This record gives sequence, structure tokens and C-alpha cells, in this order.
Amino acid sequence: MSDVHMERDGHVAVLSLDNPPLNIMTAQMRAPFLAALDEVRRDSQVRAVVLTGRGDRAFCAGADLNEEADLTPETVRAFLDEDCAIYDGVAELPVPVVAAINGHCMGGGLELALSCDLRVVAEDAKLCGAGVKVGLVVSTTRMTRLVGPAVAKDLLLTGRTFLGDEAVRLGLATSSTPRSQVLSSAVKLGQLIARRAPLAVRRTKQAIDEAAELPFAEAMSRELDHFAELSETNDHKHAIAAFFDRQPPSFTGE
Repeated sequence: MSDVHMERDGHVAVLSLDNPPLNIMTAQMRAPFLAALDEVRRDSQVRAVVLTGRGDRAFCAGADLNEEADLTPETVRAFLDEDCAIYDGVAELPVPVVAAINGHCMGGGLELALSCDLRVVAEDAKLCGAGVKVGLVVSTTRMTRLVGPAVAKDLLLTGRTFLGDEAVRLGLATSSTPRSQVLSSAVKLGQLIARRAPLAVRRTKQAIDEAAELPFAEAMSRELDHFAELSETNDHKHAIAAFFDRQPPSFTGE
């Protein structure tokens, strides 16, 4: 039975798609996935999330083609809106999300990975935005904003499959690693983020998203607002004191 699992590793929450063998995202999985995101939002102890697929074959190989085959002009937009609720829910989490791409990452799976803040990918993982191969448009918005129109046109106009190592070279992934080390590497990255000042991490993610959307002057004004507001937090004051005491800071999120 397909499902979504959530486990905690310190301040890092690990969300795993469990729908063997390729972890496709079915309609049945949407509700538990959104419920897991809600649990992350409610848990103040979660400072980073790792998103992966169970097994060693796939991160997520997309949507259920049988479900797509049943779509009509009257139902297709509602189906897409439900998909976007998943992707937007990941992107809009207040804490950073690291995708651990441990295998096939295609179609809706690629869109899910692009919704994350950082991506650790298996060197031999296969990624593909295959819209043009099946008569559809996919991933144009997120991919273009992430890596620019030249790379997006290369990958999406051809619909070609590319490997994890190339994803790193193109700027789509943060790092590549042997498949057996993808999850542990992603968790280590999440733990590194979790050791930073959590309020500052959340505001930094927010400020980066604002910088991508707003005119320069407005984005810069928001950055300065974040700085000024964080300067009054206990974490900032503690970090300054720890610096002069030559001690590592221990952040509480206050």
C-alpha cells in the first residue's frame, strides 16, 4: 500500500515516499503527503526537512499514468491544482527542504525535486522533464527560475534524460554522491542547516524567495527589515557573546 512516512533525526524531519517500485505520486498519496507537511509546520523543533523516496530505484518517477489517462477537459485543471498543492506545499514550508534524489526523478518527480530548496542527487540517477515526449508542457516555471532559460530550453525542449552528475554541472543539484550515500549526505546537509540560528534560517529562505520575486529596491528593503528584526533576538545576542567567549553558539530559536 502506498504511503508517506515521516521520521525525526534530531531537528531534521525525513519524509519518504513509499510506493514501490518507482514511488509514483498517486491520488491516494496526496492526503498523507499534505498531512506530513502540516505536521512539519506545527513542529517547532523541526529546523530542516529531507525528502526522499524509499528503496534504491527512485526518488519519484512522476504521477500515475492510469489516473492521467482518465482525465477529461472538465477534470484536468482540478487534477493539476491538486498536484500543485503538493509542490507549493513543499516550496512554501518555512524551513529548508533538501531533496535526496536516490534514483529515477521524472515528470512530477522532477517538479517535486525542483520545489525543494536544495538537491543531493545520486551520480547515476536519471532525471527527465518529458513533457514534449508526451505532448505536454512541464516544469518550465520552476526550472527557468532555478537555472535560467538556456538550461531550461536545453532540457525541456528536448525532453532528454540526464544523469545526476550533469544535474550538478547545470546547477539543478547541489551535489552528487554514490547512490548508497544520497540519504546520509542529504541528512548531514539538513543537520548542518539545523545547527544554524533557526529564526535566521527561516528568514534567509524567505528573503531569498522575496529577492527572486520583487524589484531590487523592494527586495533589499525586505532584507534590511529581516536583519533589523533579527538583531533583537536572543539567538543573535547569544551568538555575539559566544564569539567573544570563543565558544560555539547553541541556538534556541528565540
